[in-house]
Order: sequence, then C-alpha cells, then structure tokens
Amino acid sequence: MITNHHFSLDLNDGFSITLKDRTTSLAVCRIDLSRGSSSLLVEKPGRFHISDAESIQTGLGMAQRVITRATFGALQARLTIDQYAQWEDAFILQWEFENQGDSPLKVDVSSLPHLQLSEALRQNLWTMQGVAVDWGQDFALPLPESFARDNYLGHNDYGEGGGVPLIYCWNQKSGLALAHIETYQALWHMPVQSDPKQGIYVALQDRRPTEIEPSGKLQSLRVLLSLHHGDFFESLRLYRQIMSQQGLCAPATNDEDFQPAWCSWGYEFDVRPEEMTGVLPVLKELGIPWLTLDDRWFDHYGDWNLRPDTFPGGDEQMRKMVDKIHAEGAYAQIWWYPLCVEDGSGRWDTFVYGTSESLRRHPDWAVLNQDGSVARNNRSLAIICPGLPEVRQYTVELTRRFIQDWGFDGHKLDNIYTVPPCYNPAHHHQRPEESVEGFAEIYRSIFETTRRLKPYSVNQICPCGTPITHTLIPWMDQAVTADPTSSEQIRQRIKFYKGLMGPRFAVFADHVELSDGGVDFASEIGSGGIPATKFIWPEDKTKRSRLKEWPLLTAEKKTLWTQWIEVYRGYPLAKGEYLNLYDLAFDRPEAHAIRYDGKLYYAFYTNKPGQKFSGKITLRGLEPKEYQILDYVEDRLLGTVKGQTAELEVDFTSHLLLEASSNP
Repeated sequence: MITNHHFSLDLNDGFSITLKDRTTSLAVCRIDLSRGSSSLLVEKPGRFHISDAESIQTGLGMAQRVITRATFGALQARLTIDQYAQWEDAFILQWEFENQGDSPLKVDVSSLPHLQLSEALRQNLWTMQGVAVDWGQDFALPLPESFARDNYLGHNDYGEGGGVPLIYCWNQKSGLALAHIETYQALWHMPVQSDPKQGIYVALQDRRPTEIEPSGKLQSLRVLLSLHHGDFFESLRLYRQIMSQQGLCAPATNDEDFQPAWCSWGYEFDVRPEEMTGVLPVLKELGIPWLTLDDRWFDHYGDWNLRPDTFPGGDEQMRKMVDKIHAEGAYAQIWWYPLCVEDGSGRWDTFVYGTSESLRRHPDWAVLNQDGSVARNNRSLAIICPGLPEVRQYTVELTRRFIQDWGFDGHKLDNIYTVPPCYNPAHHHQRPEESVEGFAEIYRSIFETTRRLKPYSVNQICPCGTPITHTLIPWMDQAVTADPTSSEQIRQRIKFYKGLMGPRFAVFADHVELSDGGVDFASEIGSGGIPATKFIWPEDKTKRSRLKEWPLLTAEKKTLWTQWIEVYRGYPLAKGEYLNLYDLAFDRPEAHAIRYDGKLYYAFYTNKPGQKFSGKITLRGLEPKEYQILDYVEDRLLGTVKGQTAELEVDFTSHLLLEASSNP
C-alpha cells in the first residue's frame, strides 16, 4: 500500500488499485486495452513486481516514485506512481505498454484508467464534470441514478467541446478527483456513467484506434488521482497548482477587470452606434464604466467589417463612437468570434450566411474533417485553421484594427470552445492535431497584442454555457459565468472559476437579467462576481418590433440598479479572496465566504428565489474573538458573535449578505 497523508493506493497483483480514504474504500482503479469486444489485458498478469520508493526530480519537483511492472501476454506493462510533499492526498500515475511480441497489436479503446466507485462514495453522490459538452450544462449536479455522458475533450461538430479535463465525485464524507495534467488538449473522453445495476464508473479513455508495433510502446496521459473533502473547489485548486507548476497559469489581473459593465445585447443583433452612446448618461449616473458592443455589428464573420445598415459611416463612425465613450470617462469592449468564416452554408437566427471575403481570398484556410467535409462550429460556420501561421498573423491584424485603429479597450471573445483536428492536405500538417495545438496560440496572440497596446485592457473569453478549455487559462484576464440559466448557476460557476483561476481572479457574473427574476444582484456580488447588465435606455417604443425581449431600465429598476451598484462600489468582493468554507452541495442554506480588506464577508441563499429561511446560520473561518455582524445591504447590525465558528439566528428571504468585523 502506498499512502500520501489520508489517501492510499492498495496495489493488487491483478494490476488493479483500491483507492482509500484512510480505511474506507472509495473506488477500484482498473485499466484496459480493448480490441472490439475483447481485452488485451484479460490474462492474469505475470512477473508482477513493485519497486521500493525512490526520490526523483521531475518537472513538477522532487517526487517519491514507485514503479510496478507486469506482463500480459506479449505486453510488458509499467505503472509509475509519483507523490509530492507539497500536494497531500494526491498521486500522479502514468501507464506504459511495450509490445514484446512479433506482431502488431491493435487497440480500439484505451481505458487508462477506469474507476468503479464504491458503495461508500455512491451514497448521495454529487459530481463536477469540467468537460464542455452542451450549452447550459450544470458544472456540478447530483448524479442521477441513471446517467451517461461521454465527455469528449475534443471538438463536437456543430457543437461545443473542450473544457477542463477533471471529474470530481463527492458526498458528505469524501471526494475523489480524476484528471489528466497535460498542458496540451488531449482528444480523449472522460465518460461518467451511473446505472442502478452496474453502479457508477468514471474513466479516461482514448477511443482512437491505434497499433502497437513490435518493440513499440503505448503511453497514457499523466493522470491525477486525489482525495478531498467538500465540494469541487479544492480539486480545482490542486489542479490549478499542478498546471501552474508547468507554466499553464492565469495571468495577472488589473483594476479594470473588476469594474461593472453594460452590454449592448439588450438591443440584440441590430444595435446601432447611437444606442451605444445613448446609454452613456445613465451609465455614468449608475457608475458603470464599461460598455460592450455585442454580436452582429459586422457584415460577415471572418471579415469583421462594419455593417452598412447599422454603421453606415464605416470605420470613421466606429472611431467616433469609441471616442465619445472615452470622452465620458468610460471604456469600450468589442465582441467577436475568432477563427470562423462564412462559406455560403447555414444561418444563425435570422442572418443567412454569405461568403466571407477572407475565405474568397484564402479558400485553403478552412479546416477539413477526415472525410473531407468542412469542419463547423456551434453556429454552423466554417473554421479556419489556427495551425497556419497566416491565420495567426491575420488574427493579430484584426486585433490591431479593433484596439489600435478603432480604439477599443478589450475583447469579449464569444462561443470559444476548441477546434477539431485538421485534415486539409493544402496545410501540409505533420499531424492533424496541429490545428488543436495552434488553438491556444491564437488567443495568446490576441491577449499579448492587446496587452501591449493597452495594458489596462480586459480580455474576456466566453465559452457560452460551458467550462473554459484549459489551454486558454493563460490568455484571459476575466473569466465569465457564460450564459447562466439561473442564479444557482451564477454562484456555482463563480466558485468554479475562483478554484480554477485563483481565489482573487476576476469573474464576470454575466448580465443580471439572466439571473432569477432578472434582478438578482445579490447572487452576483455576494458570491464574488462582477455585476453586469444589458438594459436598454431610454425608452423608445419604435424599437419593440425588432427585439425579442424588452429589458427596459424602468424608473423602478433604475432605483434597484443604483442601490446594487453602490453596494458593489462599497463592497467590491470580486477583488477579495474566496474562502472555501462551505460545501455547495450539502451546506444549507447555501453559503459563500470572502476575505476582503481585513474583514470576512458571508453570503447565504435559499434554494429558490422568494423562499424564506428562519433559523441558525454558521459563520466559519473566524478567529477566537468577538465580531460585529452587519447586513451590509440594509446597513443593519444583526448582533455580536464569538469565533472561531459562530452561530447566529436569522430570518431572510432569498439572500442575506453579511460583514463580520472584529471588535477593537
């Protein structure tokens, strides 16, 4: 048995491993190489051997390493297990297989590994699945009795894809994380399946057929297995630390990343420059300094020239609009969608695609699937290949146009998931995966070019409705909750990104109009997010016919918006340190804690909007002294408590936001 703090790996001679929290079994870890319905590892392994632990220097630091070996027929199997003193309750594993026979061995699916969860962990199980599979997905959810999700880490044609290669399963007693820690995007699957008869399993699988030639080798990804207690935050924190050690870390934020923002999406697809500048008086009054020019200001995807019907004055009109925004002391952000072009096929909403001029000039830029068809993104647009130096240079030129020529101060990069392998013969790729590897380089070029031109810029990447692809972590300085469908998703995703990017990282809460009732600033601010809105103003009834929604800033809403933006100005908790003191799945009422400016701030939420709570709440993380408890929204003292863990009788509806300040 190999033990790191409370987490143990009990190695069996069948090359399986029992994963334990102290003495409690959490899962059995197995491996498989399959060909059709048969396994290449069906035989009982021979010559099974476990080495003594030895110290070894790796790219992650000094490790204690154990190596196990066994044979499966012609296959020599080798498992390396590393543990690091700085990362308790964690192991990094890697499997390798060498074909010592005379004939090639075909492999259809490599399951490296496959975890079968134990009865102890299956009770009241929640799961966080970091893979981007579908718009609107819950990042974390109670696992249904019957559930199946393939969780492909690559591109889904006409859909999403990518994400964070981490699956976490937990209940009130223990949590188990499975991740790979490669800095590149591996085109593997991370299936999760729950079945009343077969139980629950989680796996990391390569479903691309391959052959192991004689004397050839097949190697797994580097796999992280870790034990935690509580929700997904700690598993993401550990993943962040390991990836940061390899250079894949979030960039430094700036003050502008934490400023409230207004977005033109209230005016939908046909926003006009006068509507952008028309909101400036009320934004100044509210204290919202950022304006985003959202979707469809352009003529064609890929060209990004101005629409003659909404911007008839062309580039000069755009410059004047941005200059007017700057003259009011505000900042301008531009929406766009890199790497896509129109090729005469498809539509989005009412917009029927034509053919982008950039594709007319460079028809060979398109990504092709293995069958020769044009690869398409979630808007049915063709994709241009990020593996081409010319495409990268074109992206830099576009960035300079938006930031240097037009004067914008940052980007809202939207619908950003990943790209597929490219089989276009005109590109002369050594490997089809060069397009996938070039994907993050596109966003590096946008980020670095923009930061050079405007160091205070805000570079937001929105993977609409899904988690961000992990290779993009270094190239955005503002994460976003990305089209949440409820206040619960807003809060959950803020905590997700505070774990993944860092406890003080800037997380844009997205438009408050997407929250419960369209007014739930308490969820955005109290959990550590940056408030935002997409209202239209002033009222102009002639615009009703072109808009599907009517998010008018009425006098009543203006009063509410003013109150909450003032709350955020006084308590900008997005800048604070998110503290993982509560479990989103099992602590009720739902709670969040943030340390800011030497004080602790708490936010409590009921399960549903409008629901009442009456009873005791627990304030965790206090020192053993007295604290005054203030409802900072209502400016109302609720009493005095004594730490370290204190309880307070409260009554509230929907939410309660508190400040704990120590008595002198």
